[in-house]
Amino acid sequence: MKDQKKKSACQLAVDHFDLHYKSVYDWQWPSVRAALLSKPKHCALVNSFASDRNQIGIALAELGAHDFIWMARKKFVRKQSKDSGRDRSGSITDRVSVLRFY
Repeated sequence: MKDQKKKSACQLAVDHFDLHYKSVYDWQWPSVRAALLSKPKHCALVNSFASDRNQIGIALAELGAHDFIWMARKKFVRKQSKDSGRDRSGSITDRVSVLRFY
């Protein structure tokens, strides 16, 4: 028993979380655990009623920000076009009238 290494407080907390929350989140626990142990990621939500919305978007892009909603819509439209077997014209926002983010 003296040969056992003492666990750090952090490792004890991780072990407790694994023991308790694995039964709560079931198959989703590995993803939840990975998110909790990852570095935080910051986001910004631009007010759609702001008069200088485009300038804010440009400034955020210059700081290295990504418009993940636009990327998701683009991916959705690409998949939808591929599934339907035809290429569609018009803007992405015109074509994604069904996709809603809440």
